[in-house]
Amino acid sequence: MYCGAKALTLSSFVLGAISIGTLSLSVATDSWLFTDEDMVIGNETIKIQVQVRSGLFRFCTITESDDMCVTMGIDLNEERLEERLTSTAIMRANRVSTVFPIVSLILLVIATSLSVIGNLQHDVKTLISSGIHILSGLMLAVGIILYISAINDEVGHRPKPSEADEDTKKFDYRYGWSFFFAGTSFLLIMTTAVILVSLYLQRNSKREDLVKIIPGLRDMVEHDVNDDVFARTNPTIIL
Repeated sequence: MYCGAKALTLSSFVLGAISIGTLSLSVATDSWLFTDEDMVIGNETIKIQVQVRSGLFRFCTITESDDMCVTMGIDLNEERLEERLTSTAIMRANRVSTVFPIVSLILLVIATSLSVIGNLQHDVKTLISSGIHILSGLMLAVGIILYISAINDEVGHRPKPSEADEDTKKFDYRYGWSFFFAGTSFLLIMTTAVILVSLYLQRNSKREDLVKIIPGLRDMVEHDVNDDVFARTNPTIIL
């Protein structure tokens, strides 16, 4: 299906705005992970179930009245403690991965700004914006992969609960809407990058424009032109 320059331009604007919105909500909110686990109080006489939702910067205990939220500090040298809640341990294990979504958001804002300017001026900023979009998407993908890996590593390190043993602490987790917003933002970012490349090539489809874009194409064109001129000035008679 063919899309004109206006349709591609409008699509890049809309997808760029939506991707910034979804990624901003994902980074700012604390619904990346929901966990349920048992916590023992005192001399293992009282066992309660703790429900926690966590984001990139803080975690909140879910209660019937008000949620109590705590901001987590960054301490990369902190040792792993077996008696600590698994939810808290996961939060601290993900300190490194939180940097990548933030960097991705900054790059995305820069890329979208360049996209708007490039579409208005019809210049190479559109192509540069596409490259920054791709870089932003890769940074976000790395952050998501590290986030999932840290969770799997922390959960796998802990003893697995046995349903037959009532004394074993049980732990369950699921990803929240903030996590899925980050994944959606990644798809939107990469789609926007493809649209911007298509838009730039559509606006610069003439030979003179392609010569400026593709390195070495000028020499090939000049070589073909010289061959054409030589063929016209030196005709070959075939009997």
